[in-house]
Amino acid sequence: MEGSRSETCAAEASEEIIYTSVRFSQTLPPRSKTGQERKVPCLWPAVVPELAIGFGILSIILAIALIWKISESHPHCPEQWVAYRGSCYSFSKEKKDWHSSQEACKAQRAHLLVISDTSEMDLFKSIQAECFWIGLKNSTGSAWIWEDGSVFSGTKVLSNSPVQHCVVLMKYHFQASSCEVPTPWICEKSLR
Repeated sequence: MEGSRSETCAAEASEEIIYTSVRFSQTLPPRSKTGQERKVPCLWPAVVPELAIGFGILSIILAIALIWKISESHPHCPEQWVAYRGSCYSFSKEKKDWHSSQEACKAQRAHLLVISDTSEMDLFKSIQAECFWIGLKNSTGSAWIWEDGSVFSGTKVLSNSPVQHCVVLMKYHFQASSCEVPTPWICEKSLR
C-alpha cells in the first residue's frame, strides 16, 4: 500500500509543478524618444476621395435604374395622343360617319369620347375649334346614352330634326346630327 501512496504523491507533485510552472510574461511596447507613444500613420485622408467617387457613381447608377424602372411601370399614352386625368385622347384629322368613327376607335383599343364630368366637358369645350363625334347616341328616341351604357345627364342636346340620333361636341354645346354626316371624332382610352 505504501507503494501506491508514493505513486499518488508523485503524481500530485508533478501536476503541481506543471500547474505552478506555467507563467506568462507581458512585455510593454517600446516608447519613443519624446516619451509619447508612436502613432500609426492614418490612411483615411487618402481613402476619402476614392470612397466619395465610388459612392457618387453608385448613387448615379441607382438613380438611373430607379428612373428606368418607374418609366417602364408608369402608364403612358401612345404617340399623338393627349393625356388628361387618367385617360388618353386622340383627335382625328379625317372625317367619317359616326359608326365608322366608332370602329376607328375600337381598332385602336379605344372608344368614342365619353364625358364623365363638368371639368372634362370644360376641357373639351376650350380646346377644340370644330365639331367632333363623341360617344353619345339616341337610338330609341327617348334618352341619350353614352357609349359605356350610362345615361346622359348633362346639359341639353340641341336637335333640329327627329332623324338626328348621334351627337357632335361643338365649342359650347352638344349638337344632335344625322349619324351619316362625315365628321372628325375623338377617341378615348385609359392610360396603360
